[in-house]
Amino acid sequence: MKELDPLSEDKSNKSTEPATVDLPPVEFHWKPLVVITVVLAAAFTALAWYGHQAFTDIEIKAAGIAAFLCWLGSVLGLIPPMFLRGSEQGINGVLAGMLFRMFIPMGGTFLIHRRSEQLRDANILYFTLGFFLLALIVDTILAVQMVKAQLSNQNTKTDI
Repeated sequence: MKELDPLSEDKSNKSTEPATVDLPPVEFHWKPLVVITVVLAAAFTALAWYGHQAFTDIEIKAAGIAAFLCWLGSVLGLIPPMFLRGSEQGINGVLAGMLFRMFIPMGGTFLIHRRSEQLRDANILYFTLGFFLLALIVDTILAVQMVKAQLSNQNTKTDI
């Protein structure tokens, strides 16, 4: 057998393993949750104030259910970007949040629309679409700000 010459060994410092970046500990951001709560509560309050004379009681109830479904989807949709962090996972957090943000209001409204004739006649679908579009705009802005903040924190801690 032929032995390898010690000079032919690769003594470079190059590693085949990908470099890992230490992420800061997970922080629960409560401010975006408060912002979406205030926006949807203000929208429902304005709708109820206007609808006090224009809508029936069941329509106000339908608007309240729609606002709650959109709020629940928004709050649950803002949680994945908090926990899926890093440069590769930031977009995945936003996309995972979109599943909650879209499925809960639309799925809940679809089930209610199919099962309750009173709420169907009260146009719960239209109320949900209105609150959903408002919540979608606010959620998108908040999720992008959270991802940007995480990336800027990561870049400042690794660029030393």
